[in-house]
Amino acid sequence: MMDPRTTDILAPLLAVGPAGRLEDPRALDRQLLHGPDAQRPRRRPPLTIAFHDFWPEFNKARNFFTEILSSRFALKVVEDDADLAVHSVFGLRHQTAKARKTLFYTGECRRPPLDAVDMAISFDRIDHPKHYRLPLYVPHAYDHAREGATPYYCQPLLAPQLPDRAGFESLKFCAFLYKNPHPARRNALFKHLDGVRRVDSLGWHLNNTGVAVKPGWLAKIRVLSRYRFAFAFENESHPGYVTEKPLDAFQAGAIPLYWGCPHVAQEINPDSMIDLTGCDDDDVATARVLEIAGDYDRWRAIRSTSPFLGRPEFYFDAYRLADWIGERL
Repeated sequence: MMDPRTTDILAPLLAVGPAGRLEDPRALDRQLLHGPDAQRPRRRPPLTIAFHDFWPEFNKARNFFTEILSSRFALKVVEDDADLAVHSVFGLRHQTAKARKTLFYTGECRRPPLDAVDMAISFDRIDHPKHYRLPLYVPHAYDHAREGATPYYCQPLLAPQLPDRAGFESLKFCAFLYKNPHPARRNALFKHLDGVRRVDSLGWHLNNTGVAVKPGWLAKIRVLSRYRFAFAFENESHPGYVTEKPLDAFQAGAIPLYWGCPHVAQEINPDSMIDLTGCDDDDVATARVLEIAGDYDRWRAIRSTSPFLGRPEFYFDAYRLADWIGERL
């Protein structure tokens, strides 16, 4: 059930006219990331924070966690001996780090070690006082805006800029952008669909274009924006495991071809994408895509459906996570 504070925050967005244009998306960003203006603390206590065992590109000085906590604490990022140490799964530095409180975070398909930490954030649906569910697409929406790939954190909630029929005709068919070679279901459908109609593979894996898209969200979203569809297959199917993959397609204006979480409809509108999770027949899956590929009206209807608003579960109100962390420090 949505927090009543979030309902109030989203009210102006839900009340916009037929054009669907929000007057001040920056104000919406501020409230989703930091909470209602009147409820932010006037005095921020000091908090030292350290980050361990994140991916190489992770920015310790400016990231999703420093953003949402900055309105509650006077933050100082340190290397060790922190009030709060946040660690992920890409190393063992956290085992020797000193901290008053520890927070485990992962977007990977791994269960959190609840017995070994004070707090844990993951994709998993675990009912435990130490655990907070946060799908990976939420911090990635922040990273998209931080890197300039989208103008706002709230971009996934705003009405899309839809092409006219001529613009639709200029779009290429489908993009496939991956470097992980292992997921068999993803590989199989790519090869089958590509055998019927050309699918551009733009990553390191199964590349058929001769050029791989350079790292970074801006480059990826710009490239995906040239296509009607984009593969958004998770690495594996597990309840609750929803990553940035469908979000990347939405942000680019492409319809996601999704496969992964069997209960994804709890948080993403199934009418906003083509969900192939329960479809193991390549012929059937291909037919579902092709029947929409040349139909502008059907494509437009799917693309104009809001993915995240009106779902039973909503996670972009990141200030609730900041509240949750603050209560446990």
